[in-house]
Amino acid sequence: MLNNSHIKILFVCQNNTSLSPMAAQIFINMLRKLKILDRFTIDSAATSITEEGQSMNILAKEKLEYEGIEVGTHTSVQLKKEQYKDFDWIICMSEENMRKCYHILGNCAVYVTPADVRSVFSRDPVSPISLNGMVKPRVCRLLDFTDEHSNMKTPLTKYDYYRAFQKITYACKALIKLL
Repeated sequence: MLNNSHIKILFVCQNNTSLSPMAAQIFINMLRKLKILDRFTIDSAATSITEEGQSMNILAKEKLEYEGIEVGTHTSVQLKKEQYKDFDWIICMSEENMRKCYHILGNCAVYVTPADVRSVFSRDPVSPISLNGMVKPRVCRLLDFTDEHSNMKTPLTKYDYYRAFQKITYACKALIKLL
């Protein structure tokens, strides 16, 4: 059950040009329809700097627009260590993204196992304060909110973007059900 806490979620993929901005826009669209967007901060970032400053992939943008989801303006950015305190959840598209997040964040993040993601999120969606008073975001994969517990694959073709859209939508719906 969603309480009055403000929940801050960062979606992360390798380049922040396809999967993570798609996930952010799909989730924002769902929250807007439920009229609870004001209770969230949603953003996306990359674990790599190779694409920093790039626009959203044209196939990702086309798929979102086709589905009636606002794309807005998107410029890829890299996750920075100092962002750990800005988010309750860092939701990655793959295990590789998670490893890179830990490399960037060091001990400033908490891993949540696939078996525990749903129960932790539904019980307390806002980051806990550790014994030393440090707020640490929880890190997991997007598909851990579903029964699938797998990695999102980087889309390459138009069909791949169709499948990615379906999986992201499925996972975001599962996430919303936990509220």
